[in-house]
Amino acid sequence: MHPLDQPAPAAQIRADVRYLWCGPALLVLEPDGTAGSHPLTGFYFRQARFLRTLRLLVNGTRPHVCSIAECSPRELEIACIFPEVDRGGGGGSGSGRLAAKDGITYRNIDIVLRFCIHPASLDVTVTLTSRWQDIDLEVAWEVSADFASIDDALFMQPATLGSVEAVPRQDGVRFELANSMLPFETVVQCAGSVWDAASQSLRRRIRMRQHHAEIVELHVRARDPEDPIDEAGERCREARVESWYAGLPRLNAPGDPEFVQFTRRAMSDIGSLSLLEGPEEEWLTPAAGVPIYLSLWGRDALTTGWQAGLLDRGDLLHDVLACMARLQGTTVDPERDEEPGRILDQAKRDPDARIGRTPFGRYYADVASPFMFILGLGYAYALSGDRAIIARHWQAAMRVLEWANTYGDRDGDGYIEYLTASPQGPTHQAWKDSENAVVREDGSPVAPPIACCEIQGYWHVALQFMAAMSFVIGERRQARALWRQAADLRERFNRDFWMEEEGCIAFGLDADKQPIRAITSNAGQCLPTGIVSRENVPRLVQRIFEGDLFSGWGIRTLSSNNPAYNPLDYHLGSVWPVENATILFGLRRYGYNDHALTLATALYELARLWPGGRVPECVGGYGRTERAHPGAYPRANAPQTWNQSTWAILVQCLLGAVPCAPLRLLLVDPLLPPWLPELTIRDLRVGDAVVSLRFERDAKGESHFEVIEKRGSLRVVRQPWIESDSVDLLDRLAALKETLFRR
Repeated sequence: MHPLDQPAPAAQIRADVRYLWCGPALLVLEPDGTAGSHPLTGFYFRQARFLRTLRLLVNGTRPHVCSIAECSPRELEIACIFPEVDRGGGGGSGSGRLAAKDGITYRNIDIVLRFCIHPASLDVTVTLTSRWQDIDLEVAWEVSADFASIDDALFMQPATLGSVEAVPRQDGVRFELANSMLPFETVVQCAGSVWDAASQSLRRRIRMRQHHAEIVELHVRARDPEDPIDEAGERCREARVESWYAGLPRLNAPGDPEFVQFTRRAMSDIGSLSLLEGPEEEWLTPAAGVPIYLSLWGRDALTTGWQAGLLDRGDLLHDVLACMARLQGTTVDPERDEEPGRILDQAKRDPDARIGRTPFGRYYADVASPFMFILGLGYAYALSGDRAIIARHWQAAMRVLEWANTYGDRDGDGYIEYLTASPQGPTHQAWKDSENAVVREDGSPVAPPIACCEIQGYWHVALQFMAAMSFVIGERRQARALWRQAADLRERFNRDFWMEEEGCIAFGLDADKQPIRAITSNAGQCLPTGIVSRENVPRLVQRIFEGDLFSGWGIRTLSSNNPAYNPLDYHLGSVWPVENATILFGLRRYGYNDHALTLATALYELARLWPGGRVPECVGGYGRTERAHPGAYPRANAPQTWNQSTWAILVQCLLGAVPCAPLRLLLVDPLLPPWLPELTIRDLRVGDAVVSLRFERDAKGESHFEVIEKRGSLRVVRQPWIESDSVDLLDRLAALKETLFRR
């Protein structure tokens, strides 16, 4: 039986918690809808825990949870009963029992808790209905605060920021942190309640009549004087996200297959993960993921922006570019690894960064994000056709090139190397940035400085984008010089990084300029950048799909033949969906359609293992034949933002879509798999035009398209991607002929 014809195993991570998020706010709950027992639970704002305990009690007892539903990333609904039976009955579960406990008939009161989180606050609505009798009840909320950072909470470290005082107020309580550098406050309100210091709870009495619903509302607000967000600010931020959602195209397919559902969920997650911080023009800049990385990471945000670009016309990418340009490095600061022109690695607002214990409030040790900035700028122009985006960020892009030539190429050999200066900084700064990420073919670690292969690829494509944009703005001489620089880099790269006997690209060059000959997924990342010579592409594609790299769920970060291989290590054998999506893009660019379908199918089948298709940050490298599911990296995030943008890339690769808004052109070359024989995309924006398209796979396995509706000036043309090795001139003419006949 084919894997898609049978139910997928139901895998999950973090089964001991549930979480909601909105902007810089995060709520982590235990499965029974409470916070306080699990070390991570609580209400967080800007990565500080503004509420440690949150627990509903009815007559001093927790209601029994019957079911939990995630309504959206911001909303959770829990159905409860009170009091629950405490012994079996004729039905085996106490069904039909008419006895009472403390004067209340068993299962008399149904309770619905609805949690809704906002950018700086939390609302909890409790609806209680007595089904059989009139009754008096006491409803109480146990609450406390400790203002611990999320890292301290995760690793169960004691909070060391200062004492917390509970100050009673009308209908509530205020928690104040005694720290002049972090004057945090949490205001908790519940109408009609009284603060009981002895039990650390807000208590109120309610009189319930049979079949009449009583509503108790709890409101929690995080106050941070450094950059407060009030109710009006919350409404504006939430409206901005809703406006972004409204601009997304609609995907449909017969039977509403999981692929379409997963894509819808993914785009919903991406919008919900907007940080909503800083100037309004930056609000859509996404966090890296939840629950641990609800903060700004430059490479993650830029990657999410370009990967989601086809489906939102680059709207999110515009905000990310604005944010990265504002925070671009201006000086040499070894503590932050900052250099003029460098693009941000991360910017945290957790307590430790705020008081200077770490440099991560604004930190720069990443050699990928500078080139991702240029890639994002070029793609934003291709999506919108608006030259103003180039003009706005041109100087920032030029400063990136100056950084690359001055600081990135540390020894003047024409390659980008990294070496961390900050004592608290990471050992490695490329795509694989964990401490043990870089090993040789014998499994031994490699110390920086290192020139990683994929970084040279990013630089190559950045130079080409800058050449193209220079041409657009009339800087023809500069355009030619940058194009030549890219060509020279490509020639050197294939001379120094290509391993002929392995048919693969070396991981990188070490401090002695010797190849690091480990077989890794990084080689596959070079495909979409165009840096691999045409004669080497066929062997490289074949190599990355051999069994030691391709697990059946995706391409491993490290060959399973390497002595350092560990299927659950961050970068030594795990599988990253975002990286595989990038490789998929490269396979389609060079026309390796069979391999592209194999990888797309593997990623789809991987997603079917996880609720809603939310694949964890990275999964284990175990092969499809080894176990029912590949496992997940310990404490992985789900959703991880750039994993969710993987779905937009899957759509783009299956449609073969290449937007060229400046030319009022959309190229398509559909490649639908058997499990998705038809797909319609409505209201896709390209430049100023809007188009709706239907794609179909026929009985012979060939894919076709038709334009359903079009508004504005746009040509939709069938053409294989320009670098495709699988087509010739006759194929291209045939594709053009099909386009003409379908108009």
